[in-house]
Amino acid sequence: MNEYHREQATEEDIEKSIDWLRDEFHRRIREKGPGIFKSRHEILGVVTEEYQELMEAVHSEDIHKVRNELLDIAVAALFGVTSIYKGVDW
Repeated sequence: MNEYHREQATEEDIEKSIDWLRDEFHRRIREKGPGIFKSRHEILGVVTEEYQELMEAVHSEDIHKVRNELLDIAVAALFGVTSIYKGVDW
């Protein structure tokens, strides 16, 4: 087997991940409200904080914490994109 071979994600795998992201996105809105980020610096700050939490989760060797932090990063990034779409103060 080629050492660079990677197992392939199925469409079902990808859809499940998108479902998790959608659920987390809506949970975040219920928790914190739909207010957009105010600036690019706020977007960066939130994504950076989530990234630092991901590093801690990786070191904890808890796969569920890693998955949750990856979802938090994805939610922060998606909300950043939404904020840009809505006209965040650049």
